[in-house]
Amino acid sequence: MEESVHIDDLPEEILPYIFDHLTLQDLKNVSLVCRLWSDIAFSGRFINKIMLRLDFRDGIQNQCERYLLDSTRAYRHIGFYYRSDQMELDMLLSVLEKFENTIVTLKICPNYFIMLPNLRQILLQVPNLESLYIVSRICPDLSKKDEGVPFPVMRKLKHLYLENDGGLQLDEIDFRVMTPNITSLDMDCDSERALIVYEHFSQQLRELAVFFKRDDFFLPFCELRFSQLEVLDFYSDDQQFEIPEAVRMVSNFFRRMPKLRKIILRCNINEEVLAAITESCPELVTIYLKGDNLGEKSFRHLGQLKNLKSLKIEGWIRCNILQGCSPIPSLDKMYLHSVLIDDTQGFFRLLKDIAPNLRTLEAIESDIDDECLKYISCNIASLRCLVLEFCPNLTEDAFSFLDRLKQLHELKLGYLDVPSNLFELMPQNSVRHFSLYRCDKLVDEALLVIAEKFPCLSYMEIASCHKITLEGVKAMRNLMPNTEIESFMLF
Repeated sequence: MEESVHIDDLPEEILPYIFDHLTLQDLKNVSLVCRLWSDIAFSGRFINKIMLRLDFRDGIQNQCERYLLDSTRAYRHIGFYYRSDQMELDMLLSVLEKFENTIVTLKICPNYFIMLPNLRQILLQVPNLESLYIVSRICPDLSKKDEGVPFPVMRKLKHLYLENDGGLQLDEIDFRVMTPNITSLDMDCDSERALIVYEHFSQQLRELAVFFKRDDFFLPFCELRFSQLEVLDFYSDDQQFEIPEAVRMVSNFFRRMPKLRKIILRCNINEEVLAAITESCPELVTIYLKGDNLGEKSFRHLGQLKNLKSLKIEGWIRCNILQGCSPIPSLDKMYLHSVLIDDTQGFFRLLKDIAPNLRTLEAIESDIDDECLKYISCNIASLRCLVLEFCPNLTEDAFSFLDRLKQLHELKLGYLDVPSNLFELMPQNSVRHFSLYRCDKLVDEALLVIAEKFPCLSYMEIASCHKITLEGVKAMRNLMPNTEIESFMLF
């Protein structure tokens, strides 16, 4: 009989490769096992998964001083949360000084505002910063005590997020000089100075997020050229797309982005704009959009995108929006969020042929009903991940054909009004990862059936199901000792 091998018998250099496969929560758990595991879990590439959150609003300064300043961990991502009127600047600066050579991401989140001199002091402490998030208004120093002291030039900075464009109006700070090499910019475009900043960086940006709270600068912005752009998050007033001149300019705006790979449209575009996007951006992999203004056959344009992998739709759509669309073999993820369809089953009949390799289907706040889910189970055999949340038309009968999905490995159910006998009516299936969230009619006894119906289960998560208790989870663990079962917010 061969002797078993314990993990402690493995060479130390093997552990990072094992840890590579752990979730962030599991990585935190293994860090508690011993000093060696802790050093591995919080070093090298693993530390990149962690953002250290320092919340000074709850009076933790003393804890920071006691634990953080003695830490040997080389934190790379830090978020500061504090009250603007009680900012412990010296403490913040001491933390930054501790990690100044390793910090690449800094998130500054005061309750109200940040004073210009304080921002300057903070940024002087992080010379290697690559990402900066200023989640507040930047206010001038009315005392003018340090007038003339320049901001540092942050040549390594690649990503800049400004929640408020107030800082752009201050003569003391000029992001065009201060952050000359950024390739990612996220801010509103509601002032002349904001427009000037966008224009200045337009030819070097790879990622862009823009939000128009006012219409004044919408069309001037659409005249800019972002020829290197790969990712765009675009948020505007829907009324703009009722104006022919605006539609023409927006269509031309997208025609100048041949390298675009991901687009998020937080507005109801029309078919003319969608056609311009699909014809001019052949490298698109991800599209998120609203469908309220799109008529029948509007999605036929998507058939031109040979690399499209992920499609997310919000709003109201017609089932025949897919008519005329050529098959898209690359499309493997479909997200329906807050979607109403005039004929849901008709939509999936078309989707079956258009996305023959669909692997992920996520329906949140959708009108999918029992017959529709049965159709999906019997006809979209390629599904590996199914997420259903806030689908009020689903009953326990909807899952009676779940076993037809032979490749289904991940199932997530949330906010469903299913009865306690849900699992008794489910057939035996191939699901390996199973999540339950806020299914409030399920009781402890229902969990005991899972061992029979989910024989391949390796991981389960149960959260905020108010009739399920920790005792019920414990009984389930005894029945399924080889299944990792996580529970949250249970009683």
